[in-house]
Amino acid sequence: MSKIDEVAKITKDRYKSSFENHLGVKFVDYKDSRCEISLEIEEEHLNIGRSVHGGVISSLCDIAMSGAVTCNFMDKAESVVTLQMNVNYLRPGHEDDVLTAWGEIVKQGRTICYVEGGIKNQEGKLIARATGDWFVKSK
Repeated sequence: MSKIDEVAKITKDRYKSSFENHLGVKFVDYKDSRCEISLEIEEEHLNIGRSVHGGVISSLCDIAMSGAVTCNFMDKAESVVTLQMNVNYLRPGHEDDVLTAWGEIVKQGRTICYVEGGIKNQEGKLIARATGDWFVKSK
C-alpha cells in the first residue's frame, strides 16, 4: 500500500464525514514531511464577489499543512492540532480553477512543528502563502 493510500485509509477511518470530503479535496501526494492536495473550484466555493472564499483558501492551507505533519508522525501520533496559522492572500481564485495546496514541515520538535505552505492555481500562479505551528499529541 502506498503512503497516500495508507493516509487516505486512516483519514477515512477517523473522519467518515470529514470536512475535507465536504469541500471536495483530493489528496495528491504524501512524502516525508510534505503533503499536496487539490480542489476543483465550483460555485459553492465562491464568495459574494465571485472569487474563492477566504475560508476555503484558509481551509486548504490548513488541510495541506496538517497533512504534512500527519504524514511525518503517522505511526507515532494520536492526533495533530493546529496551534496557530497565518495566511497571506496574494491573488483571487475563480470558479473552474484547480487549486493545488501544499504544506511542508520546516522545523520539527518533539511536540511542535513549524510548517510552511501555499496554494497555486492551474497556471502556477501563487494564490496564497501560509505558515503555522502544529501540536503533535503522542499515542
